[in-house]
Amino acid sequence: MNTAIETSILEHLHRLDERRKAEVLDFVEYLATKSNAVSLAVSWPILDPVQDLARFQGALQFDEDAVAYQRRIRDSEWT
Repeated sequence: MNTAIETSILEHLHRLDERRKAEVLDFVEYLATKSNAVSLAVSWPILDPVQDLARFQGALQFDEDAVAYQRRIRDSEWT
């Protein structure tokens, strides 16, 4: 890290009370876990929907009675 930035951060930290220092620590830990999560997500392979989802396309069919039942439930909840 840039030493000027580190120096500025430390100067500000020394002026804070203990509660604020604890909040800063929580935030720094949050940023560290967030940056770790991003690096893991970047390392995942890119999925090809044509190959990966092809076996699921059109696999599930609803009959007319099931669709009508779902519409009745939906309409009764929203009215």
